[in-house]
Amino acid sequence: MKGIRRSIGVVLVGIAIFVGFSSGVAHADQQTTAQAENTLTADINQERTTRGLGALTVAPDLVAYARQHSADMAAAGHPYHDPDIQSNVQNWQHMGDNVGSGPDAGHLHQGFMNSTIHRDEILMPDYTQVGVGAYWAGNVLYVTEVFRLPEQTLAPVARAIRTYAPRPAAPPAVAIRATPSPTPPAPAPPAPPAAATPAPASATPQWPPASLATQRAASHRPADNRALAAAAAVAAVILMVVAGAEVHTLRRRTVRT
Repeated sequence: MKGIRRSIGVVLVGIAIFVGFSSGVAHADQQTTAQAENTLTADINQERTTRGLGALTVAPDLVAYARQHSADMAAAGHPYHDPDIQSNVQNWQHMGDNVGSGPDAGHLHQGFMNSTIHRDEILMPDYTQVGVGAYWAGNVLYVTEVFRLPEQTLAPVARAIRTYAPRPAAPPAVAIRATPSPTPPAPAPPAPPAAATPAPASATPQWPPASLATQRAASHRPADNRALAAAAAVAAVILMVVAGAEVHTLRRRTVRT
């Protein structure tokens, strides 16, 4: 859960620190803005390391924010906390800030350490980053200190890569055509009677061999079965006529003999 600290424990409006100074101190005799920022950052890390705490890393985005807020305080003429700091500062799990104004960096740091709530921000063990921004307005130095524990960046999770077999190519499209029904063969004309040739009385009548053929239609429609039955009937009639003619001829020959 994210949390912003401006005092100990819960989110409360911190107390902006004002350090008294003589108005006769000239700006030209004071530190430059960069010197003030470096001094305050070094003092913060010294306070932490002497107490066994880790030194804070300077975060450029926090420095940029702190400088802008110090300039805004100078324009307003007094220190104040940014009510939108939670959205103006990114990438944080826990965050806190100290703001103040005084004659120089040394006096401001001492004032922060003399205040319990400001000292606790400087010595918060969870913080790992800091950004200090300063701004001179005449003889007054406005300072913003921002402390942060950034959001943890999780290591990427290794994922097994699945290998899929190539999908077989689709078979070529086949045009399906209806199989035509078989056409029954036309009835063959009756065979002419065989020429009369004398045959011995003991000769056995010779029957013509039967002509057999099978055909299966691709379609099983009832109309095809009727056609096959009709063809078979015609063929049977023809065979009977031929056979009868042969028998009649043989009988005549036998009688003559």
